[in-house]
Amino acid sequence: MSKAQLTAFMVKVDADTALRARVDAADSVDAVVAIALEQGHAFSPASWSRAQRP
Repeated sequence: MSKAQLTAFMVKVDADTALRARVDAADSVDAVVAIALEQGHAFSPASWSRAQRP
């Protein structure tokens, strides 16, 4: 559950409009984590949730 993996995925999402659309369309945190894993980034659902808080 690497913070570096999470950060790298977030940078990738910011740079890739198609990936951003997939993440935005995801119906759960687990779905976002699955998309990240497909892209080669591993982190927990809790890590994603914490990163999304203002």
